[in-house]
Amino acid sequence: MCSKTVKEKQTKGWEQMLTIEQKAELKKELLRQKEQLTKHIDHNEEIGDNGELSLYDNHPADIGTELYERERDLALDEHCREQLEKIDAALQAMKNGTYGICKKSGEEIPFERLQAVPTALYNVEHSPNQKPQDGSRVVDERLTHPDDGIDSFRDAAVYGTSETPSDFVKDHNYNELYSDEDDN
Repeated sequence: MCSKTVKEKQTKGWEQMLTIEQKAELKKELLRQKEQLTKHIDHNEEIGDNGELSLYDNHPADIGTELYERERDLALDEHCREQLEKIDAALQAMKNGTYGICKKSGEEIPFERLQAVPTALYNVEHSPNQKPQDGSRVVDERLTHPDDGIDSFRDAAVYGTSETPSDFVKDHNYNELYSDEDDN
């Protein structure tokens, strides 16, 4: 039903919702972002790894820092590639004449949303990135009640302590701790 609505609206001239100036502005922004992301990815590929032939002479903390930096760079590159895919999809929608129309509902995407998120192909209500608003609870209770550290000794004592069995015998009175036979 939604795809039929989209097709009907497209054939009735809905692809002209955005003005030519607005489309040009958005296309310019998409191309600017694409160029910036491509430069970022190319720069990181040129740098590559840390350039060390051997990690033998490095301190383990230095190796950990290098590993962290490399993993961070790889994650940022992956994010850039995902953004490039979104930009390419938006540019393709411009070529198809479907840019500015929600893929799910077929309704017009507000120009303000497209200015804020030029890669948007959905209205806010239909965006696949929306979090569910059904009021569902977090499944893992540890996330709703984080450890506050008050019972940390009790939690650690499960694995053993330095206490001996004699530590568990209670003395009733300090005067009775030692025998009085030596005093007589």
